[in-house]
Amino acid sequence: MKPRILIISVIITVSWLTACSSASQKADTVSWKHLSTVKGDLPVPNSGDQQTSSLVLDVDKDGINDFVITERTKSPSVVWYRRGPDGWTKYVVDDEALHIEAGADFHDIDADGDLDIVFGGDSRSNRVWWWENPYPKYSPKTPWKRREIKNFGGRKHHDQIFGDFDGDGRTELVFWNQGACKLYIAEIPKNPKKAKSWQCTEIYSWSKDSEVKQWGTYPGFKAVNEHEGLAKADIDGDGKLDIVGGGRWFKHNGGTNYTPNIIDAGYAFTRSAAGQLIKGGRPEVVLVVGDGWAPMMMYEWKKGTWVSKKLIKEVDCGHSLAVIDFNGDDNLDIWVAEMRLYGKNPDAKNLILLGDGKGNFETLLVSSGIALHESRIADLDGDGDYDILGKPYNWETPRLDIWLNETK
Repeated sequence: MKPRILIISVIITVSWLTACSSASQKADTVSWKHLSTVKGDLPVPNSGDQQTSSLVLDVDKDGINDFVITERTKSPSVVWYRRGPDGWTKYVVDDEALHIEAGADFHDIDADGDLDIVFGGDSRSNRVWWWENPYPKYSPKTPWKRREIKNFGGRKHHDQIFGDFDGDGRTELVFWNQGACKLYIAEIPKNPKKAKSWQCTEIYSWSKDSEVKQWGTYPGFKAVNEHEGLAKADIDGDGKLDIVGGGRWFKHNGGTNYTPNIIDAGYAFTRSAAGQLIKGGRPEVVLVVGDGWAPMMMYEWKKGTWVSKKLIKEVDCGHSLAVIDFNGDDNLDIWVAEMRLYGKNPDAKNLILLGDGKGNFETLLVSSGIALHESRIADLDGDGDYDILGKPYNWETPRLDIWLNETK
């Protein structure tokens, strides 16, 4: 049975949304307020045309989320949007031009009570950086202090994630280094403000010699056997967070030893998410193509095997993915949104798949035709529900779009 489409303000055909079973629950129509830099609702990030990363976090500790945007062709390379009573004000985080790749995370790195941010360098850089939050001394034009985490070896660092992956009570940083074909883990130094770099330990590597035939088709910039995507979940129920990414999950075995366990070797170049989409058993894993044209897949653990289910027949560069409980019914849902790579895909979808806790989904269309790349779903206005921060990569850039959830 094909999913029902809840029409918000546009009409689409159902053919793109095959393979999702209709959920037993009935979803109320969601009301969205669409804001955009195109309409002057908020300031544009800068004058560049390649917006790479975004983050949503409470920068100024006022209890309401702010957001951060990066760009890799012009300065300022990093800006944050501070939420106030009347909307957002743009502040500069870094006023230099930097080659920043997609993927990012945040954590209180220096243990001073505020959140700091991390971004990695692209194919022209061998660096990963962190920026010290200057709370409470903020000025719209005063940059934050930037420090280095990694400044050696291969280039390109698409995706980073913080978590306590070895169960020692301390948070580590995990990141891909695609140019070196490696996955690294790094402990936060005891004095990160004085450390010239962090100790980074390789926990996995792959070969460019060959790869398992991958789902779908890809643009020319994808390298052979390239790995992407990071998420975290306690996959095997041992009480420790596991690393999910590159079509695999990684189990800690002591020290810096991690075992890679294959979920789908034919889907390594993907966005990753994980959560209890089906009640009971292990968390499910969702993989979707970030750059390319392939299905969105859900993997359920059954008797020692990851069993795949095709949720969407084909996604066009679904570079935004999250597992969340969107409607508060205690069943996890999936948010996925498409790019408009090279200006194509004029019907780019921004979707929420409402789950019933049994692996069935009802599809809610948020928007069509507006590109989203490395975007976020989070509470942006402090009212307790999920909003959407939309950021294209190079379609009509510089540009931002926000959908505020105004459902009563």
